[in-house]
Amino acid sequence: MSVDTSNGTAAAGVEPSRVRIAGAIKQAASSTGTSFEYLLATAKMESNFNPAAGASTSSAHGLFQFIDQTWLGTVKEAGAQLGYGKYAEAITKSSGSYSVKDPAARAAILKLRDDPAAASAMAAVLTQSNSFKLTGKIGRRPTDGELYMAHFMGVGGAAKLISNAEDNPQASGARLFPNAAAANHSIFFDGTGRARSVSEVYSVLTSRFVVAANSTTTRNAMGSVGDIHPAVALASAAPASPAVDNAAYLSSFPDVRSVTPVAMASASTVANSSPGEPIFRSLFQAGERSEPVSPAIRELWGNSSSLTSVASTAPISTQTPELRAPRPLDLFSDRNGTFS
Repeated sequence: MSVDTSNGTAAAGVEPSRVRIAGAIKQAASSTGTSFEYLLATAKMESNFNPAAGASTSSAHGLFQFIDQTWLGTVKEAGAQLGYGKYAEAITKSSGSYSVKDPAARAAILKLRDDPAAASAMAAVLTQSNSFKLTGKIGRRPTDGELYMAHFMGVGGAAKLISNAEDNPQASGARLFPNAAAANHSIFFDGTGRARSVSEVYSVLTSRFVVAANSTTTRNAMGSVGDIHPAVALASAAPASPAVDNAAYLSSFPDVRSVTPVAMASASTVANSSPGEPIFRSLFQAGERSEPVSPAIRELWGNSSSLTSVASTAPISTQTPELRAPRPLDLFSDRNGTFS
């Protein structure tokens, strides 16, 4: 897909609110070392770039459709690193669950999901952490489509899907992931009701990600903030900036699986959502889990002490977070084995 290389022309075709959202996502990508293209495509899939989007079937809300528990967990563990220390301090973790004692403070923290800057920052750091975990499980760096699977199914579910797509491609996806299949019928079953194989499920998810990444809305949003890139073809989900340590660290993992690419489904068979609606809202909520805290959060944060630092105890319901200047975030490189 060709994109106008003129910033003025690209921005002229994008609503000012979309330009601001794209700018917030780009800021989060730059300050954390996460792929800007990946975050844009994910926001397109989850909310169609609507920062106030809410799901009718869960507590998911905001640009990246965080459910309550995942949002509280991510703010608790990464908030201080991103300038949201007072919010992080108000959150308590007990037995893998996150809570806020003061109802007004809880409401203020959850309301942050409607802020594109806060939502993008939290999505970026969780993406980095998912990338690290998935890399360790599959023995290589995941593609963008595979990294989206970690958001969709949790890291463990994504690794299971990727492995079976290679080693047992004809197995029934619905049998391997009954809960995910029940919640996402159009992904695990075709139009006739036939259960898709794991290789077909893999193909549907990666194809939908490519459709979102290459959509006119996404490419125009990218162009509106001065980033003009070729159409996405499942590029690596590596951090965009070579100055970020995470890139070199993750690239040190050997590619021991030699994964054979799975055949892609055509875009026409998967892009059957209404143009004005997100393809499906799933980030950090759907898949193989029934507990209130997603496996991604439990796996990422459950065995480690809080990464937040002590902050002052001023009431947070009336505060505006003090954001730091952008800098590479070395939160998930795990050089000391914190998450091992």
